[in-house]
Amino acid sequence: MAYNNLSGSLISPLVLAPPPDGTVHILSGNLSTSDGAAILNVPRVANATNNALITNVAGDANNLTCETNLTFDGNVLNVTGELTASIGVSASVFYGDGSRLTGIAAGGSGGGIFSQITNTQAYTTSSIQVGSEATPAHRLSVDGSTYLKGGLTHKRTTTTADYVISTTDYYICADTSGGALKLTLPQASSTTSGQTFVIKDEGGAAHTHPITVSGAASDTIDGQNLIVLESPYTAIQLYCNGTNKFFIC
Repeated sequence: MAYNNLSGSLISPLVLAPPPDGTVHILSGNLSTSDGAAILNVPRVANATNNALITNVAGDANNLTCETNLTFDGNVLNVTGELTASIGVSASVFYGDGSRLTGIAAGGSGGGIFSQITNTQAYTTSSIQVGSEATPAHRLSVDGSTYLKGGLTHKRTTTTADYVISTTDYYICADTSGGALKLTLPQASSTTSGQTFVIKDEGGAAHTHPITVSGAASDTIDGQNLIVLESPYTAIQLYCNGTNKFFIC
């Protein structure tokens, strides 16, 4: 078989076709019967993989490869490895544990109200509603029954002297070993209906050093402005109507 070697420019016809004798070779290194390595300026794809996206290698437009870590089947784009973006990333849903998210600022529907301390600890200074979409009336509002799998802890305040009870108190523990003292309830109108306080003689000496429990201003306790605890280690539990009255329960 003879070969014609050409130099310079070659102007080809509109169509290159096999000769009438059926010879299949049109150009040396044609793409049908070889790797086409002798044909210039024809991009070639290496590492062909099902559904893999094609990228160029080293910025060479004629050197293409299939990225096995980046596939798209027409519905789902799969990325194996890291994903970075210089602009915003938008999605209707994000999956994963979020353990590597950083730089999260306030904004969006979450408002950035949670601050992470460790991988298992976080806090919020905002009020939260659980069980409904209502605006929380308290720091933690629960609409419906509550089940706690574990202990329940209330704030405990101790005093050895006269004390004005705060709306944030729950247990008010009086040490009567040093003398009598007076506990003044917060103004009923500053509390929430149903709010409860527990008063206890922890000193055990109320029989000699009584504890006087008084309502603020004209607030009453079971119809009286004040009550006196005079038994050692005595305790009472009070709840409020949120307006002007406390009741012993």
